[in-house]
Amino acid sequence: MAQNASAFEEFLKKQEIVLEKNIHEDNTLYVIRESLEQVGPVSLMALFNDSDRYVTLICYKYLEFPAEKRPAMLELINTLNAEYTMVKFVATGDAVSVQIVVPFHDNFTPEVIVDMVSLIFQSMKEEHPRIMGVLK
Repeated sequence: MAQNASAFEEFLKKQEIVLEKNIHEDNTLYVIRESLEQVGPVSLMALFNDSDRYVTLICYKYLEFPAEKRPAMLELINTLNAEYTMVKFVATGDAVSVQIVVPFHDNFTPEVIVDMVSLIFQSMKEEHPRIMGVLK
């Protein structure tokens, strides 16, 4: 397990937070499950790469949409990505994913990851009405 993942795990222990953890060949994954108001249950994955250069935070395919809504959804996603500087909305097949990639260069702090998780969840809640508007 890389240094950043170890530091994050120590932070979680001190805060008495228990997350699902999976260790793979070149990364460590933590899963944060949350029920967001209006959005519903979501799973956010915090993927720590063993290079310690970045952490990817992603809610993968959290909201599915019908194939015929794809053009309208892509237009909205482009608009959202122009409005947000850190959060990236992505069409993954016929679903919406939301992600942030946080770069580090020997300056990792677990609090940054917590802040970015909060930013993703807040963005999802704020934009949910706009996304649902496309689905009508």
